Amino acid sequence: MSEPERIRQTGLWDKARGSILCIFTLLSALLGCMYILTPIMPLLFIDHRLWRKVVDRLIGYWLMLPSGLIELVYGTKIRVTGTKIDHSEPALIIMNHRTCLDWLFFWNLLIRMDPWLLTSEKISLKGILKYLPGAGWAMGCNAYMFLDRSFDNDSSRIMRMIDYYANSGLNYQLLLFPEGTDKCERATERSRIYAEKKGLVHYAHVLHPKTTGFTFIIEKMREVGYIKHIYDVTVAYADSIVQSEMDLFLLGACPRSVHYDVRQFEAASLPESDEELAKWLLELWRKKEERLEKFYARECIAERQLDMETNAKLFDMNTRLRTIQCTVATFWMCLTFAWMYIFVSYSSQLSLAALTFSVFIGAQVAYGGIEWIAVKVAARSRLTTALVTNHTD
Repeated sequence: MSEPERIRQTGLWDKARGSILCIFTLLSALLGCMYILTPIMPLLFIDHRLWRKVVDRLIGYWLMLPSGLIELVYGTKIRVTGTKIDHSEPALIIMNHRTCLDWLFFWNLLIRMDPWLLTSEKISLKGILKYLPGAGWAMGCNAYMFLDRSFDNDSSRIMRMIDYYANSGLNYQLLLFPEGTDKCERATERSRIYAEKKGLVHYAHVLHPKTTGFTFIIEKMREVGYIKHIYDVTVAYADSIVQSEMDLFLLGACPRSVHYDVRQFEAASLPESDEELAKWLLELWRKKEERLEKFYARECIAERQLDMETNAKLFDMNTRLRTIQCTVATFWMCLTFAWMYIFVSYSSQLSLAALTFSVFIGAQVAYGGIEWIAVKVAARSRLTTALVTNHTD
């Protein structure tokens, strides 16, 4: 049986609800940049390590707002099984990229496993998203890895950002989509043509992964000693497909049943050579296709579940986690309304808005984004520390 249909039509109420939710979330991110991230920007130059910790936590806590609204407003059910991701160890997370919203629902997975993962997860995503006012700026502050999907352009960025993670003294888990793009109709057709040219099997539920970027990241993380585990995440949508952020915004469409399964691999157990690593990834994706084929073969939506390993666990949203999610999401909602009131009540806030836009747009024009200023400041701080240490010795 094939995957469920993509949602293309919704009612007026759904459209209004989706637009309000998305606008409110983006407005919260923009105002958060104005009233939190801009005022604490001097800390980046005074004490980079403290700034890094503060930003990681603030943005991690804020992620409970959009992820919480998805569950509370739409009633989306998230089923999470597998092995718990350890937030105290550096790791690479790889996942099939069925829709543009996989990363959004993934935050709901992290809450169920360990809310602290929201503060330590980093994402590799399309470079154009960094220019989104508010949300893109915050992702830059959070040291997300923006890529152009061209290895020639991205390789140096990957190296510098992994060095930054490793030298921060903090443990992050980097989320990577090896397929390079979501499985939309256009990408699926390109994958079919590619499979025909290479004599490969055309997959129905995944795209053939791009091995070059994956092997390069593994090699770099090994080089700097910044990888303990690799987590393979499989995502499946039982009832419907909402392909893009615009479907959520304009149609108010949202899947009601999302399934995740996580499997852990010791980094030391993976092949050493790039060629063997590439084969390992291709074989993993072949098995992922088989798992998804079994998932969608069940005609009854309620019976669709990803197969689990014998030692896998089910991560439910218990009362404690639901209380944390609702409390934190409510806090950010109230704070956003307070920011809105302050902004419209005092004309002086226009100066802060102008400063915020100047800081973040200026950083993008001059350095490529706030994240690269942070990389430079951290490198300078390490150099200064090394010089002082050598002088003392």
